Parts: sequence; structure tokens; C-alpha cells
Amino acid sequence: MPYDERTPPEPPVYIVMDSNLLIAEDLCGSLQATGPCRVISVSHPDELIRVLGEELRVSAAFLEMRYDQVIASELDGALGQRGARIVLTMGEEDEIRVAKQGWAMLIRPFTEDMVRGVLRPVVEEG
Repeated sequence: MPYDERTPPEPPVYIVMDSNLLIAEDLCGSLQATGPCRVISVSHPDELIRVLGEELRVSAAFLEMRYDQVIASELDGALGQRGARIVLTMGEEDEIRVAKQGWAMLIRPFTEDMVRGVLRPVVEEG
């Protein structure tokens, strides 16, 4: 459906991949508190790949992965094709390499303000 003044914009789509259910739920709740959105939670990279097959557009993906794991799995390319901002939730020692890619780090323990902080560039671009 083409966009016009009467067509509401699509809400952002966020993906959360974390093996710890409590952390995943906390992150999903923080994302939902930012406003209307759709949040997809998965616990393993295989699930993420399956989900990406069904999504044309992703605003941001919060991944419990290290920089090298994302590169080796080629998830950076798949997420990039969907416009996703990659946010790593582990591997703080990779912070410089992450920043050079234009990605973000969300250091644990995180707060709602920290989640909003990594989303701000996504909101400003959109």
C-alpha cells in the first residue's frame, strides 16, 4: 500500500535475541515502553535467521553475540538488508570495532534510558 497522508507509518520492528529469558523480557519491556512497536524475541541465531526470512524491515536487532560471531554468521548482512541497526549486548571489549561498523553496544545491566539511547539514531533517521 503506498504511503499518503491517511496511511499511518508502520511501527518499528525490533528483534531481541538473548538466551536468558529474564534479560530478554526486560529488554522487550523496555522497547515496548518507547512507544508503538512490534518486538520479536528469539533465543538462538537459528531462530533469528528463520524470523528474518519473514521480515522485510527491521529497525534494530539486539543480539547477545560478540562482534566476531555476528561477522562469522553473516547476520550483519542479513540485518543490514532489512535496515536494522545492530546492537550487541555482550563483548564490551569489541566496542571500538562495533562503533566503526555504526553499530551500538548495550552494556549490562541496562536501563530503559540506555535502551532509548541506542535507539535514538534509528528514530532520527526514520
